[in-house]
Amino acid sequence: MRDKMHFILSFPLCLLAACSSAPAKLSLLPLEDGSYRGVAIAASESQALNGSLGLATSTCLGLELRHVVADTQMRFRGPALRAAERRGLAAGLATYVSAPAFPSLDANDDYEIDIHFKCV
Repeated sequence: MRDKMHFILSFPLCLLAACSSAPAKLSLLPLEDGSYRGVAIAASESQALNGSLGLATSTCLGLELRHVVADTQMRFRGPALRAAERRGLAAGLATYVSAPAFPSLDANDDYEIDIHFKCV
């Protein structure tokens, strides 16, 4: 009975932790030279980086090898208004008005990490 109560009381905390951080969207592309290109898209830069490194680790562990990162590139994909905040309010408003589509403020795809790695 005590274990059952412990599970019932800890379940909301686990659910809250799972819902608070959206996982990264991951894509893996094998290249002709035997290396791989992984792309991770997430709500934060650290989530995208962790997702891309996790993809490299799991890919090479499946082959019983280690990964060596050759190159990484980070790209901010957030709404145009946030990207223009540093240039001032007037420039931000001009960027926002001239944006072709209304940006989603609750999107989980603000950061993209492109990683190039090889299993050795």
